[in-house]
Amino acid sequence: MGGDAAVVRGARICYQSTARTPDADTRLIQRLIQATPKHNTVFEHAVFRFGVKCPLFVARQWMRHRICTFNEKSLRYCIADREYYVPAGRDEGRAAYVAHMEASFDLYEALIAQGWPREQARAVLGLGVYTEFIWTVNAWSLMNWIEKRIDLHAQAEHRAYAEAILDIYCQVMPVTAQAFREAVLSR
Repeated sequence: MGGDAAVVRGARICYQSTARTPDADTRLIQRLIQATPKHNTVFEHAVFRFGVKCPLFVARQWMRHRICTFNEKSLRYCIADREYYVPAGRDEGRAAYVAHMEASFDLYEALIAQGWPREQARAVLGLGVYTEFIWTVNAWSLMNWIEKRIDLHAQAEHRAYAEAILDIYCQVMPVTAQAFREAVLSR
């Protein structure tokens, strides 16, 4: 919501300025993203909203970034879908992993059939179960999240989501994303 134009409007309001050349807005964004001290408030005017589906363990890492708004599917009110993450490239132990996840769903469904409240029955499900949430985040906070989660030291599963979101970010805010890649990610 807003894209590169929202950043430019946020910056130009300060001085009531207008672009004098075709590339003035691009140069403005590049200067702002490289500035020290940071001029982050202008980037907060562009907002993204994502629908995310990921394993619970990725969602919990994601939600540690309290720089945004989340609204998650509630397994108190909804029945869990029998869907879970299985790591790729893990042959040894894979069958036991899948059997455990299936058994946890079998128990979950049996407890609900016996009249257990969903919020209690869900406790037997593992962190590999998929969850869904809506994530609303401004562009400054999104860049902060991408920088941390795209790092090679970040968990691989979370990094995969960060790479996908970086691709979306580059499509929606090409000027700001390019300046971010050059000034921050290429360091």
